[in-house]
Amino acid sequence: MTSVIEELQTLLLDWETGELDDAGIQKVRDLLRTAPEARAYFVRHQMINAALQLDVASGLESLDLAPSETASESSEVVARSAHVQSGSLADFPRRRRTWHVRYWAAAAAVLICVLAGRVLQLELFRPSDPPQAQLLDPALRDESEEPTSEGVALVTRLVDVVWSDQESPFEVGDALTPGRLAIDSGYAQIEFFCGATVVVEGPAELDLRSPTLARVRSGRLRAQVPPAARGFSLEVDDMTVVDLGTEFGLSVSPSGTNVQVFDGEVELQQPLKEKRLVTAGSGLLRGSNGEYSETALTPGQFLDIASLESRALDQRDQRFQRWSNWSHEFRRDDRLIAYYAFDAKGDGSRRLDSSGEPNNDELDGAIVGAGQVSGRWPSKAGLEFKRPGDRVRVQVPGEFQSLTFVCWAKIDSLDRWYNSLFLTDGYEPGEPHWQILDSGQMYFSVRPMEAPESTRRDFKALSPSFWKPSMSGKWMHFAVTCDLQSNVIVHYLNGRELSRHEVPSDQLPRITRIGTASIGNWSIPTRPDAEFAIRNLNGSVDEFAILQGALPADEIREIYKNGKP
Repeated sequence: MTSVIEELQTLLLDWETGELDDAGIQKVRDLLRTAPEARAYFVRHQMINAALQLDVASGLESLDLAPSETASESSEVVARSAHVQSGSLADFPRRRRTWHVRYWAAAAAVLICVLAGRVLQLELFRPSDPPQAQLLDPALRDESEEPTSEGVALVTRLVDVVWSDQESPFEVGDALTPGRLAIDSGYAQIEFFCGATVVVEGPAELDLRSPTLARVRSGRLRAQVPPAARGFSLEVDDMTVVDLGTEFGLSVSPSGTNVQVFDGEVELQQPLKEKRLVTAGSGLLRGSNGEYSETALTPGQFLDIASLESRALDQRDQRFQRWSNWSHEFRRDDRLIAYYAFDAKGDGSRRLDSSGEPNNDELDGAIVGAGQVSGRWPSKAGLEFKRPGDRVRVQVPGEFQSLTFVCWAKIDSLDRWYNSLFLTDGYEPGEPHWQILDSGQMYFSVRPMEAPESTRRDFKALSPSFWKPSMSGKWMHFAVTCDLQSNVIVHYLNGRELSRHEVPSDQLPRITRIGTASIGNWSIPTRPDAEFAIRNLNGSVDEFAILQGALPADEIREIYKNGKP
């Protein structure tokens, strides 16, 4: 991300917290006038949100026709916004619609939302009008900006896996790119994009080459290859095992290579040698000297998919019991401010029970809209947030110093600008906000209170982007600590530090408070017909806790390990 884009992003975040002053507005105008990359970023990201809430065409039309002085002032904002790239803001008629407005309508509509909506607090759009998206001819799209993903296979099941020291650990659902895959023990189920499924038993080492090819350096595996994946191949030294529609086992060790066919047939290929066919019920051993000999079938030595699934279910039950035991100890932690374990199926009362001990009913949450779903395990509850109104309302009294937030969440998509984990209603002095940006960055801030309001600026702790499309629908553990003694904010993802931020002392308060807040959303309209920002989480939550003090990294890691599904 360039410095220009970072500066624009910071200005837009200031707008969201109500801190964009006149100088900031002028800076936005200057950036949009002089920097093409800023204009592209601004239009691309802002128009998405505008399309969700506004009928831009009718909104612009209403600006021209409103007879009041307020509407006249609104027209001036529209005109100046639309004319910003020309560099001339003087003597622009207030109520005259020119080709400038029409030409820059797309950019101006969003800029109206950003500048006029917050600076002048005007009612520019009719709430009853349905939103209309700006349609773009596919032929006009910039193909270089289309989202992409990469990989040749997916990890779909892991049982008792210990990864090799040189290997970064993968999680279920991760896409595997070409390269080394090595485990010291346990079982990994890998589904290649061609349709072949391979169960790998450690110790094993493979080099993934493509959606239809892998090189096996050591280990034992069993491959199931349906007709659609026929031709899937495994290389061992100078030999290639080519599937012809089958299920087969392959074992590679210093003593040689053992190929056993349980169904269908495979073909063994070597340079300058005749192809060898191995059919169902047959086994062939290629010794370290290169000579072939027949061998008896031993299917029990090659774990199949059904047997692996049974072991995975046993592992799932064990992990749920481990979490349950840990949770019942954790809820007695005297540092807990609020804890929601989501460990009871709903009774229709639309309450999210507080799980801390001793029990405090005053901390119970009110479920609004969000529907009950299964959590990390089938026997555990969770809440799904999908619609703009979905949320859990909580009231947390008191004042606190340092804070830690921890949460298990499943993100389906980051399709809002801001995706709420936990937001206080008004973001008043001393109140924290915790959310995820559409860029995949974790965002945490606490409104300072010591400085005069005119000069008060919060610190926006923005992590690097962590989001990948393969994370969609996966349970992840999020945590953030805010240490008001050392002025340090730390983001964590799945037990690992994601980013650390040293904060100037004047940009953090000495005391924090929460009050009324929402899990999975932000605030409520102040009157029946009022619009509100779409910040609900698109996904699910099944555990949430707030603690006094900034927990050290090893405790965050233990919380993750004990809750990992």
